Amino acid sequence: MVTAPHALAAEIGAGVLAEGGSAADAAVAIGAALAVVYPHMTGVGGDAFWLFYDAPGGVTTAYNGSGAAAAMADPEYYRRLHGASIPVRGPAAALTVPGAVDAWFAIHERFGKLEIARLLAPAIACARDGVALAPSVARSMLEERSWLVRDDGARAVYTGVAGRLVQPALARTLSMIAAHGRRWFYEGEAAAAISAWAQRAGSPLRLEDFAEHRGQFADPASGSFAGFDSLVTPPNSQGVTLIAAQQIFEEFVGAAVLADNSAELVHAAIEAAKLAYAGRDRWIADSGDDAPALTEFVSPAYAAQQAARLRWDRALSASAETGDGGTTYFACVDAVGNAASYIQSLYHHFGAAVVVPALGIALQNRGSAFSLDEGNVRKLIPKRRPFHTLMAAMLSSKGEPRVVYGSMGGDAQPQIALGLAIRMARLAQDPQAAISAPRWRWFNSAGKNGRVAIEPRIGEACLRGLRARGHALETLGDWEESMGHAGAVAIDRAGGRLLGGADPRGDGAAVGI
Repeated sequence: MVTAPHALAAEIGAGVLAEGGSAADAAVAIGAALAVVYPHMTGVGGDAFWLFYDAPGGVTTAYNGSGAAAAMADPEYYRRLHGASIPVRGPAAALTVPGAVDAWFAIHERFGKLEIARLLAPAIACARDGVALAPSVARSMLEERSWLVRDDGARAVYTGVAGRLVQPALARTLSMIAAHGRRWFYEGEAAAAISAWAQRAGSPLRLEDFAEHRGQFADPASGSFAGFDSLVTPPNSQGVTLIAAQQIFEEFVGAAVLADNSAELVHAAIEAAKLAYAGRDRWIADSGDDAPALTEFVSPAYAAQQAARLRWDRALSASAETGDGGTTYFACVDAVGNAASYIQSLYHHFGAAVVVPALGIALQNRGSAFSLDEGNVRKLIPKRRPFHTLMAAMLSSKGEPRVVYGSMGGDAQPQIALGLAIRMARLAQDPQAAISAPRWRWFNSAGKNGRVAIEPRIGEACLRGLRARGHALETLGDWEESMGHAGAVAIDRAGGRLLGGADPRGDGAAVGI
């Protein structure tokens, strides 16, 4: 079974499994397809993280496919030209090496079965022949038009599209990757084209930055939730924020069974998330930073300490920073039990809103997550990886995955995943029910300080109960895309079946074979 935020990408992944491909093969095919059919959310010019359970070996591996800041990404240069912060869009925002292609090859070389050319072929065909615009893509093209028209490459590809998106330059790029491998992108023609574009446009990326890029294999970060082992991608991913939130929630709630869509359940989840985000912003940056503090962050003792601060009748004030972002999450489970939890993104919609014309790829703006404040744990340092909102997750028992899940949603990913985990692991809901249920999202960013965005179909009783506890609510649409495109596959080993879910807020599907 696979789940993906675009139905065509899900069908492509299921087709790979039907041919005998592994979950890793399906993940590569889906990732490449999404780069074509969902270009506002992800692409060749972005980053990726994944978790993979190798059923024959019984081991789950994490991979950090994020790119580092360019060697020329000098904080003083940015302060001189751009003031107190790194631009969010434009060439100067494209300051980190894209890691997505490296992540495809890393998972394929270790766990794949089919040829890479076979896996990229559907994406190449979609780019060459064109695809109908999914509603989310069409909306984003309109919403981001003021940025897209400022760049010649982005304007040529993503504006004036009349119903069908054809991307011949991207088709060639994917064809060359399929034919010549990872080196073509990081050491060959693609790296040279990006470097030449960057020098003209004002990005610090250079050929040497691409040649030095290497993703990182790692052990998953782990905690516990509802009797399961909770596994996530480790820092610089924000994944451990989910572990902290899950453990604070459980410490606060205890054995109580809270009704779904009740004010009590949503209040407890929001309060746990607030404290988890505060810890995240204190500690999480590039991998390897302050490892002892991160061990404390996911410890039961920390969860107990933080839960003691919470009250059932009153909302806590907190100061963590949260914001937006566009991402694609997908999950794949194959016939022998291998499982991939995979997330891939450009960060904001269309990333930096710049396209390298020779390659047809948009470059990510992930470097805007760096700070120019010397005292900030996420300060800009050349060759350092930025703080990453991307995170992939699993719930595991006795070393085997039981739920493979995640979501787009930028900073909100731990909150969305917490809600999914509560519903699937504590309330025993199937993935589709958990994903389709009403969703909430606590903000603490400019313009939304301390507010809780919520889908009003959660019910008036819940809304009243949250307001009575001091939550400032912002009711949105009943199926709000900014609440994320989630996906999940549950593995019922006793029943010998897979249960999948895809988000109605997106354009996706869960497809089993």
